[in-house]
Amino acid sequence: WGGTMSIEVYVKYDSFNSYSKVFDFGNGAGSDNVHLYNSETTSTITWNVRQGSTYKGIWTSNFDSFTWTHIIVTVSDTTMKVFKNGVLVKTKTDGYEPNALTRSYHIIGARNWDSMSGYMDGTI
Repeated sequence: WGGTMSIEVYVKYDSFNSYSKVFDFGNGAGSDNVHLYNSETTSTITWNVRQGSTYKGIWTSNFDSFTWTHIIVTVSDTTMKVFKNGVLVKTKTDGYEPNALTRSYHIIGARNWDSMSGYMDGTI
């Protein structure tokens, strides 16, 4: 799969581990990943799409601690968007769509690679 897409989640973080993923779909470490996560150990919402090992992404707003947050991320052509609780919080017009291919890994609550990333501490 690839191309134009939207992904919708409800997420509740209890704490912010390092780069803890809500989801990470890809072919391993930095290989055609599509992922949503918190940046470093902050609550910053991060929405990234990788074509091969290069990526484009959005860093915006915050996940809420101990509260259900409704997130929708979209990409169409070069436009990437993040919606939080029904409100558009960020648009990037020089992004890109995921490559159309079969991804080997579809991980919820963790990352496709390395020990830098913590597991998601919360509920999806």
